[in-house]
Amino acid sequence: MMDKKRDSGDILEHMLLEEVKTDDIDYIEPPEEWNPESHQKEPFVPPVLIREKEAPEAEVKEFTLLAHHRSFWRIQARGQYTVRAIVIRSGVHISLAHESVRNCMEEAMLFDALLRNELCENRSRLSEMLGYSRARITQILNLLKLPEEMRRKLLLTDEISEFQLRPIVRVSSVKDQKEMFEHLVRGKLTGRQMALFADGKENGEKEEGSVLPDLEDLMSEEEDRMQEPVERAGREPPGRGVVRHSHVRPLLRIITLWRGNWREEAARNRLDSVDMAFLDGVAKLRNGLYREATRILEDLVEDHPDYAPAWFFIGKCENLTGDLEAAESALRTALELVPDEPDYLVELAIVLEKMKRDTEAAAFYRKASSLRRSSFGEGDFAR
Repeated sequence: MMDKKRDSGDILEHMLLEEVKTDDIDYIEPPEEWNPESHQKEPFVPPVLIREKEAPEAEVKEFTLLAHHRSFWRIQARGQYTVRAIVIRSGVHISLAHESVRNCMEEAMLFDALLRNELCENRSRLSEMLGYSRARITQILNLLKLPEEMRRKLLLTDEISEFQLRPIVRVSSVKDQKEMFEHLVRGKLTGRQMALFADGKENGEKEEGSVLPDLEDLMSEEEDRMQEPVERAGREPPGRGVVRHSHVRPLLRIITLWRGNWREEAARNRLDSVDMAFLDGVAKLRNGLYREATRILEDLVEDHPDYAPAWFFIGKCENLTGDLEAAESALRTALELVPDEPDYLVELAIVLEKMKRDTEAAAFYRKASSLRRSSFGEGDFAR
């Protein structure tokens, strides 16, 4: 569930509510599981709408429902013709409206609508307004890639986070996505357990006659991993096209050896634009330009989300600037792609230690130490 400082009702009561006809609102229909009576005890929160840009040739309604769908559905079930709602018409309303949102899918819908209607010029501006990293904005928007049926079901609960859904987003098969979602809901899996399930599913498909991991076994395995992390060196990360440390190690040497002339050497080695952008970000980081480095690397992962080292260095930048939550998010993304990289584990342990989560930090330190002992002599690419 999204962590907000104030109650939704407390926030929205300070905003001017407008009376809007329900017929003028474009909204997502409730899923079959929706039952108004099961949500009667929930406090009514005024729906958040956005007034769509004028599009004379497009058959669109004037307003789109972005947040607090369950309140709106209850109004519809009662047959009301109008609803008192907060309407986002300018950038003034954005921060307060966002603070009221508890549901990760509604947060994604809000971000998409703000960009679509040009109330925010781009993701960089949106991240500045809300205090998020560019990478975090992208992760949330990626939820809109989920199947429509799943998106509708997510509007029924505020208890599922983007982190739990991230492994599902990475899967290309709709059938597999639905199966994973059912396991998530039925087993109430954490984000780490979902990543384990996705990993186990992929490995199972590669082996004839293998079966998916049982939920109880999966949860038990996760507990064991936190108590005494096991070695997984040499295991291929899920998905294709993942960029590992073995790819960027020689690239980083270019910066180390050639310093200010690294661009010339990189050009001589005919590096492509993606690797050049990566080196540019790392060079900015090493020169203490953390914000610039973050911006460059976030641009990179927006187009190439499987570039694990870029996520790692985003995490380092966020750690150095003190945004520990953003650092944790970026580093966990890197570890989802490359779970056996000691440097990623150590950096995450450092961040968790700063957040006073010593037990988790110790587990990641131990795992990194185990992996380094098993691969002694490979060196530390990140430093």
